[in-house]
Amino acid sequence: MAGKIRRFFTNIICGCVYNKDKRKRLRVIMNSPMLSYVRFVRKNTGRPIKKLKTFVGYQARNLIISVNDEYVFKFPLRRSDSDELAMREKRLVDAFVSISPINIPPVDVFMHRGMLVRRYPFVCGVRLREMPTDIALKNIKKLAPQIAGFIHTLASCDLEQIRDLKPVPDARPGYKYGWFHGDIGDNFFVDMNTMKIISFIDWEDCYFGDFSATFTADKRSPNRELMRAVLREYDKLFDGGQNGS
Repeated sequence: MAGKIRRFFTNIICGCVYNKDKRKRLRVIMNSPMLSYVRFVRKNTGRPIKKLKTFVGYQARNLIISVNDEYVFKFPLRRSDSDELAMREKRLVDAFVSISPINIPPVDVFMHRGMLVRRYPFVCGVRLREMPTDIALKNIKKLAPQIAGFIHTLASCDLEQIRDLKPVPDARPGYKYGWFHGDIGDNFFVDMNTMKIISFIDWEDCYFGDFSATFTADKRSPNRELMRAVLREYDKLFDGGQNGS
């Protein structure tokens, strides 16, 4: 009964919020045990909470809480496979962190109220997709080699500790085929002063397979021009690796 009443008032309040993203975030927050989450975060960090921000993750899978610009916590939202996704992401990150040319923040997992909560260090910088168009276009020659090197390194590896996560464990890497994370724009963080890519986050959707479509799927500028440049750099790396083998 209490749940129905809460949902009723949530629908009324959210109906007054015009912005879709703000409405979705408000709905998630109102339907989540926020007090319990805040207590968990405070106990986990061992510090007073001076700054707290909330976000709703991709496809409303998770409620994300950023604390003191120091940690980010990911609380799952009504997903039966949330624990599996958490452990999968941790395994992938633990495997890739030693070979990646770009920083991959570590993932720690903790049990809270019968579910696995993920914790990451806070990452500064600007998401690649949020960069002003003129700045992104002006700095393609700096950004593209970094992204291509990252894609090539991960795609060409065949790490034993995560082979069981492939659709076919004995599948071998190849051209535009291997380990890949499809969401380039939202998960690269860039230092706007140096155009150095600081980190790549959010690994639960990483997969082993054909990633050729990623170079042409996004028709928006500057992503269109950037991914064309990335493909040229990737081809150089792949051809160089083939010729050197």
